[in-house]
Amino acid sequence: MSGTTPALPSRLALFADRRFLLLWAAMLVSATGTFMLLLAVSAELLKRHGSGLGAASVFAFQWILPVVAVSLVRRLAESRRLRRTVILAEIAGAVISLAIGLLLTADLTVAVLACFLIRGLAEAVTKTSRVVLVKLMFQGPALTLASSTFNLSFYVGGALGGLAGAVAVEHLPLIGVCAVDAMTFLISAACYRALPDLRPADDAAPRAPGRRRGAIAEALTLMRADRRLWLAAGYVVAATGVLQGFHNTARVVLPMRHLGLDESAVMHLQITSGLAIILGAVAIPVLGALARHRSFAPLTHLGACVMLWAVTLVAGETGLHLGYFAYIFLFEAAFTAAQAQLIQATPSRDMATMQAAVGALGTSLLIGCTLLSGALADLMPLPVVAAITAGIGVVILLGIEAGSRHGSRKAAGI
Repeated sequence: MSGTTPALPSRLALFADRRFLLLWAAMLVSATGTFMLLLAVSAELLKRHGSGLGAASVFAFQWILPVVAVSLVRRLAESRRLRRTVILAEIAGAVISLAIGLLLTADLTVAVLACFLIRGLAEAVTKTSRVVLVKLMFQGPALTLASSTFNLSFYVGGALGGLAGAVAVEHLPLIGVCAVDAMTFLISAACYRALPDLRPADDAAPRAPGRRRGAIAEALTLMRADRRLWLAAGYVVAATGVLQGFHNTARVVLPMRHLGLDESAVMHLQITSGLAIILGAVAIPVLGALARHRSFAPLTHLGACVMLWAVTLVAGETGLHLGYFAYIFLFEAAFTAAQAQLIQATPSRDMATMQAAVGALGTSLLIGCTLLSGALADLMPLPVVAAITAGIGVVILLGIEAGSRHGSRKAAGI
């Protein structure tokens, strides 16, 4: 029956599907290596230069090109040789990882950051292409389940990468960490190489380049014409920008500056948030049709905004972990549900456009909210910063809902 949760045999069939397992393994391995490297390089730069900004730049530089070069990301993810595109992007990631190790050995920090800039572009191509591959490979109930579970490998890889990075920093030279990371990218490329070389059907092929506008402009046109796309894309952008943006600031400032705890509290909170992310992502396929209900996205987004503020009012480490778990769980549930809806609602020929544009818009808002919340945290108490950020999240929610209603009236000719 349409709209119901896939039956158990359908679920088991997907998790035994060689294509799904290869996609899952590819991201799991590369995400583990990526987070391991990010942690190790960030810690090394902090140790060498004593600059928190320099350490944070390792992460921030990866966000720039996916925003600036969004149409290029879209064009690469629309290639009719998509498997080859992803393989080349992963090989490029391996080469860049080795270059980072060599440049750090020579203490060429600026060149290292330039490498992370390029690495961010390659990662954006892979992430966008993976969504297109999911759309091409699966249909019907299998797509419904795949769209809400395929990204779980990224979160598990992030948790494993954090643990591996903590160990690697103590036991391996930095060039060794970079070599291990490069190897994970090559393993990931081999997984993609084992996938079938799918080509979009003629009626699902991207539109002719000569008649095209920028990816964001084209995505906004598609969203205005389809209420489902507007809602799904809007809540993906809102979760990525506002809820994750505050998380980037709060996960350090909240335990150390606001509650006066030591550095170990940051690592403990990272474990709590990692568990909440994984369980929040798992909850969506478990909830099935409930997660696809029209009210689920706004309610989970609103709940996450409330918890974003409430967690700054708790006293003590136990309250911090309970409140932060609820905040991150709701944030991840909101994101995963909206991302799944976006994949299911987008026509195959528009998948690269929508994914690239939504990624760029979400990342732009992420940068803005991260910088804003970080700057305000230096000027005022964190509960006030959280209230402002939550307020921004609620305003965006109201804008998404109002835009959806306006689009529905326009489509009906009212």
